[in-house]
Amino acid sequence: MININLLPPEVKQKIKKSKQSASIFGICLAVVIGFITINFLLFQYKVSFLQTQLDNYKADIINANKSLTNYEDLQKKALFLNDRSQVVTTIQNSHPAWSPVLQDMINDAPSNVQFVSLTADPAKEPNFALQGTTVSERDAIKFKDKLESSSFFKNVVFKSSTSTRVDGTNNTLTFTLEFNLEHATASQAAK
Repeated sequence: MININLLPPEVKQKIKKSKQSASIFGICLAVVIGFITINFLLFQYKVSFLQTQLDNYKADIINANKSLTNYEDLQKKALFLNDRSQVVTTIQNSHPAWSPVLQDMINDAPSNVQFVSLTADPAKEPNFALQGTTVSERDAIKFKDKLESSSFFKNVVFKSSTSTRVDGTNNTLTFTLEFNLEHATASQAAK
């Protein structure tokens, strides 16, 4: 097939320019339509997927903040219990453990020394007042010396002593010792 164009060159040029303009217009129109379509699809994606995900994240943040508030309450309670525990420990450490103190006192007593009374008050000085009986002054002095060397007691002094004659032959010495509690527990005494 032969194509013969009988149109003058100016008309040909005009037609060519109009075709180019139409092609450029078509391309621009396609770009604009594509841009609008992409924007519409992105908006729909945002509304349907991203907004739902954003709402879920916001709900998770609200729940996390509520649980943080619960954790703060638990932390405050834990700190309160810890403070109470420290107070209890302090109180327990400040009160003497009487069984090792008395056991040490009994172990220090010579066989002829008998206790009559023991008064203990850790809040005043001297802490202890011990009244006892024995048959000789030597046993009373020996007992006083053993109490002085004990790690539980300090400042051991004779407060008084009286000697009485029982049934004409045996002397009984009644004595009173005063001393302070140096260590309240065996673990402190070991230090």
